[in-house]
Amino acid sequence: MKTRAVLLGIAVAMAGCASTEMNSTWTDPSAKGASLSKVAVICLAKDPGLRRMAEDTAASQLVGAQAVPSYQVLGDTDLKDRDAVKAKLKDQGFQGVLFMRLAGVTERISPMQYGSFDGYYDYAAPALYDPAFVQTDTVVHVVSSLYSLQDDKLIWSGVSQTFDPASARSFMTDVSKAVAKSIQKDRLVL
Repeated sequence: MKTRAVLLGIAVAMAGCASTEMNSTWTDPSAKGASLSKVAVICLAKDPGLRRMAEDTAASQLVGAQAVPSYQVLGDTDLKDRDAVKAKLKDQGFQGVLFMRLAGVTERISPMQYGSFDGYYDYAAPALYDPAFVQTDTVVHVVSSLYSLQDDKLIWSGVSQTFDPASARSFMTDVSKAVAKSIQKDRLVL
């Protein structure tokens, strides 16, 4: 019984450790070195508070470019009105737009790894009598896309996965850092 309590404690501790990874990215080969210096960040979210927090966080991570949260420049422009959004951004001198949207949240069962028969047996055998004890991870998927307004084309796209986010703020910080690192690696922003 003591072993099971220790294992449960380890599982809870592991669930509080979020990690984000870019599991796929694409960059237009002709866009490398595009050096966009003024980029609007748009997070497509129904919740206005989440949108603002996500845009603020992502804009702060794009070091080297003047990255601006869209809510600061679009005001009450309806995000569903593509032409109005595009015209307003172009009028204000934006060269690019970084879109971020939540693509989905999934739950998955995570196998617990043990290096010995005894260790695994001590974990697995009690589960026979209490099948509710299963290690699951929450995985949040975000699709991010960087567009050149000048050329009207996609120049970078990435899909990130965040495992077991502790909060919306920490989750967006992790995603924003991963996205910014990938975009900056290809010198798409100054």
